Amino acid sequence: MELQKARVAVLAENLYQELELWYPVLRLREAGVRVTIVGSRAGEVYASKLGYPAVAEVGIADVSPDDFDAVIVPGGFSPEYLRREPRFVEFVRALNDRAAPVAAICHAGWLLATADIVKGRAVTSVPVIKDDVIHAGGDWRNEAVVVDGNLITSQLPNDLPQFLARILDALAGSDAKGGDVPAVVRDATPSSAVYRAAAVVKNRAAGPGSANYRAYAVAGE
Repeated sequence: MELQKARVAVLAENLYQELELWYPVLRLREAGVRVTIVGSRAGEVYASKLGYPAVAEVGIADVSPDDFDAVIVPGGFSPEYLRREPRFVEFVRALNDRAAPVAAICHAGWLLATADIVKGRAVTSVPVIKDDVIHAGGDWRNEAVVVDGNLITSQLPNDLPQFLARILDALAGSDAKGGDVPAVVRDATPSSAVYRAAAVVKNRAAGPGSANYRAYAVAGE
């Protein structure tokens, strides 16, 4: 596949790890890949663990797995929120089912486990969740990057250069032809890594009288 035709989704939620989201976004943009930050809702702000903001360019309900040729799941604690939303789980599972590159780093193994796509496969993650990955059936390896077919997994921010090299190799070697992006993606304002102030994560009840909470971020002033 020509990299300029590749369409890659990067999933965003609160408490993501700063480098694990922005390094892939910026490195793929540099290579000419069409990168889209996908969150729960278009325009929603997400705060990293240190308050670094990212804005979702599109919402998960507004796109289809067929609109993309690959997906990247950053780590931090955001995968714990991503795995609670069935649309994200189905999105990752659908791309895996058609053997499109699925790349995950650090705690992103949580989402892979929920999507049930690591069973019987060589995989890595940040070591603190290796038990979760093993219990999901993964053959966990203590390596910086592990590639098993279309599945590309990595451990830590220091491994990002190797991780992205493998992702770019997978895209270049893909038989997919790429394609047009839907209007909701084409017309979205690209999220910028530039910001003035840190975002703050807060919580609100899922509904009136509910004891369940959803994290949300407020942009800094």
